[in-house]
Amino acid sequence: MTDVVLGTAHLFGLADAPTSERLLHDAWDLGVRRYDTAPLYGGGRSEPAVGALLADRRAAVRSLTTKVGLLPRTGPRSPAHLAGGVARRVLPAPVLGRARDVVGRALGRGTGAADGTGPTGRFAPDAVRASVEESLRRLGGRVDRLLLHEVSPGDVDDELLGALRRLVDAGDVGAVGVATQNHLTRPALDRGAGLLTVAHVAVGPLSPPVDVPPGVLVVGHGLLGGGGSHLAALREALAGPGAGTAWDTAVAGTPFAGPDGLPAALLARGAALGLAEVLVATTRPARLARTVALARGEEPLPPAALAVLEHVARGLPAPRG
Repeated sequence: MTDVVLGTAHLFGLADAPTSERLLHDAWDLGVRRYDTAPLYGGGRSEPAVGALLADRRAAVRSLTTKVGLLPRTGPRSPAHLAGGVARRVLPAPVLGRARDVVGRALGRGTGAADGTGPTGRFAPDAVRASVEESLRRLGGRVDRLLLHEVSPGDVDDELLGALRRLVDAGDVGAVGVATQNHLTRPALDRGAGLLTVAHVAVGPLSPPVDVPPGVLVVGHGLLGGGGSHLAALREALAGPGAGTAWDTAVAGTPFAGPDGLPAALLARGAALGLAEVLVATTRPARLARTVALARGEEPLPPAALAVLEHVARGLPAPRG
């Protein structure tokens, strides 16, 4: 059975505080024992909430993951910042990288190479140490995994690796890895000198594959695509007579028939990928139990339905990684 990680990126933001608290506790009651957070999430409110949830339960927690490299923005979100969030969901990676570079030069700040491979300046050892110290305080102690959040391969240098090794040697962090775009994941891991042993990888049906080095744990995320983009693209493709008929035939008489069947199928597909762990997230408590069950593989996707999904996905353009 695939192990489920609860993602908290949308909590205390897209979901209000009471709903977010309920989702955290409901996930625990459903047997979820892996949690993923970050200083950025919820405008800084996710880490303290996760820490409070797990304060007297750490012995039962299987993994607690946080990140370093992105901090919450203070004050109201500007129109430009909101537009940037949309751009990250819809622009191909090379176009997004060039746009960041142009804007960064105009504002007089470093952004790294236009192709996303240069240093971003967000992973200086002092900044990493300060961020981790704050995360440890909010989370109530040691974290099992520390991921470099939206890291560029150019960021992974000897100074950063030295800082990360010291955190591991001190016992503050169990393992370190990366959580970045798919096309940057392998180059970043390759520069990690064997220290980076965890990778969060987008595994939606339109996501480009990532070939990770041996010994690296892959945690799949984005089962519906960023912002549901893969779900939307597949829904449109399956509205046609050919693919639509094949899909309807494949899911007839199963829990994946009907208007809500496709998102359920994409969640169930996560359990068919052969990964040890997949990350799920929702802002709706009523959907949490089935989301977790599907991602665990408790409602297996029929092989014929999986074959239709993969066939249709191969004919669609791949988004940025």
